[in-house]
Amino acid sequence: MFVVAGMQNRWASRRKIHLAELIGEPWCLPSLESYPWSLIADAFRADDLDLPRSIVTARSILVQNGLLATGGFLSILPRTVLHFCKESLSLKILPVELPMQPYPVGIVTLRNRTLSPLAQLFIARTCEIAKPFASGA
Repeated sequence: MFVVAGMQNRWASRRKIHLAELIGEPWCLPSLESYPWSLIADAFRADDLDLPRSIVTARSILVQNGLLATGGFLSILPRTVLHFCKESLSLKILPVELPMQPYPVGIVTLRNRTLSPLAQLFIARTCEIAKPFASGA
């Protein structure tokens, strides 16, 4: 997970930023009911910080990325989202150290059940795409 901003954002040119410096900035974050929200809240709490007061929440990653691209907001996004859209949206990863654990990800299958060829293909392709994002890769 990374703190990101649009290239026009005033923080985009800084070389070192502490999370505490960004508390007063406008943020666009996932909706409060979503799983990433708890990770984001934990990151602020780990640095003994309150959550930012100026938050726009968005259920859609497209809306969130669109707001980021304007340069008026900051957000926290996973590496996978940035991998596929950072250049096209002109987003910049800010040099902020986040005390966050990565998303737990897994594939669960039922024992003694045969997977359909489509499910096998999906799992194989998903593993191929995810492999570069695995820690240590």
